[in-house]
Amino acid sequence: MADKTGLIMRITDTGFPLSEVFESIQGEGNYAGVNCLFVRFQLCNLRCPWCDTKYTWTRFSDRFDLEKADTLKQTILDRSRHHVIFTGGEPSLFRLDLLAGPDRKYHVESNGTIIPIRPLNMTLDDGVVIERDAMDEAVISQFNWVVSPKLSNSRQPMAPEAMAFWAAQPYVIFKFIAETAQDLDEIEAFVDQFQISKNQVYIGLLGTTVVSQLRPNMVDDIVRRGYHYSPRLHILLWGQAREK
Repeated sequence: MADKTGLIMRITDTGFPLSEVFESIQGEGNYAGVNCLFVRFQLCNLRCPWCDTKYTWTRFSDRFDLEKADTLKQTILDRSRHHVIFTGGEPSLFRLDLLAGPDRKYHVESNGTIIPIRPLNMTLDDGVVIERDAMDEAVISQFNWVVSPKLSNSRQPMAPEAMAFWAAQPYVIFKFIAETAQDLDEIEAFVDQFQISKNQVYIGLLGTTVVSQLRPNMVDDIVRRGYHYSPRLHILLWGQAREK
């Protein structure tokens, strides 16, 4: 279990802070509606004010188990779901390539601030030190990476070098969450800056209520600008319910 003493906690290649494992549908992006196994990790390097999984932010914000790579990999293989989603928190903090196994399609939901094929040595603000080697690009290039750059409404810093890396990868889609036409303008500027194909971009609507998701004028604007609209099915069906 997580250390509650406030002392430094060190996580290396074979350690995975596991928040929860559950089955549901993918709510967003290019696999919306697909039956999936979700593997949610604790710990994140960002603090977006509208985040709906704030319980994953730190080692103190919720309970979690520190799993070994082989144990977690076997847990995934023992479940019957073909599609496996690594989410968080921020899953790219950890050696996801060590969890890949046969006959599965892996997906990663990432904030895009970390380049996975480089070694990582990062100290989070709760005193957790993450030390991992580079992920194997031959493995992770088979994953469906869903990168969610944070707009200015997140009040989080941009990571231009990491975004340039992701923009160059054919195995990535970009998922944005927008509330206003100004957010859409910001997305367009981002797409232009990093020369991203509009076919790689999915835009959903900010909010955690059914009403927040039923905004046909915003969807019309998304479509008019040439982007994919991403429904947020989990919000429409279950609101903010956990493990959905």
